[in-house]
Amino acid sequence: MIHGDNKGLVLPPRVAQYQVVIVPCGLTAKTTEEERKRLLGGVEDIATTLSQAGIRVKADTRETYSPGYKFNDWELKGVPVRLEFGPKDMEKKQVLSARRDTGVKVGIPLSGLAEKVQTLLDTIQKDLYDKAKKAYDDHTIIVKKWEDFTPALNAKNVVLMPHCDQEECEDEVKERSKGRNDDDAPEDAKAPSMGAKSLCIPFDQPKGDDTIIPGTTKCAQCGENAKHYTLFGRSY
Repeated sequence: MIHGDNKGLVLPPRVAQYQVVIVPCGLTAKTTEEERKRLLGGVEDIATTLSQAGIRVKADTRETYSPGYKFNDWELKGVPVRLEFGPKDMEKKQVLSARRDTGVKVGIPLSGLAEKVQTLLDTIQKDLYDKAKKAYDDHTIIVKKWEDFTPALNAKNVVLMPHCDQEECEDEVKERSKGRNDDDAPEDAKAPSMGAKSLCIPFDQPKGDDTIIPGTTKCAQCGENAKHYTLFGRSY
C-alpha cells in the first residue's frame, strides 16, 4: 500500500479495523495489585468513552507482553493512533497519543478526549489522502509519442496515453514496453522486464491542449484514431 513504511502498514482511519489502541504503561514488579487495578480500570474507562463516541478502539491489556512489544505489534498492523496510559498520565489526567503515520506524540487531556481523538483521526485521514494524491499527481505523466512511453514508465511513473481502445493494441503496448527504451535499443538490464498494462480509463480526461479531438488525435502506439486517454502502468 502507498501508505506503508518499513515498520508495516499505515492504515487510513476510515478503513482501519481499530482506529485507536490503548496500551497501559509503567506496570512493574513493584506495582501493587491496587495500583494495577486502578490503571487498568482507567484504560477500560478510556476505551468505553471512545467506543461510545463511535471510535473503533482496542484496549491491549495483555499481561504477557511488554509495552514495547505492543507498540511494535500495533505499528505493524497499521493502527492510526496509539494512546499510552501510565501512572504519571493518570496523575496528570491525560493520555499520550502517538500517530502511526508520523510518529508525533502529543499529550491529550482526558477531559474532552473523544472529541480531540476524533479530530486527530480526521487530520490523519486528510494528511494521508493529501500525501497519496500528491504522489499520484507527481508521478502521472501524459505521453503523446510512443518513444516517450517506456522512459516514463522506467522513471516509476504511470502514463496517460491517447489510446484506440483496441485489445490488439493493448497487447502490443505490453510487449513493446518490456524493459526497452525504444524499438531499436537493447534490453535494459535495469528496467523491469514486465510490460505495461492498462489500469483504467479515467473519468476525468485531460483537457485544454491535451483534449482528445475525434478523428484527429491518434493512438500513441498504433496511430489509429484515439478514443480517450488510458492510464497505463507496470505491476511490481
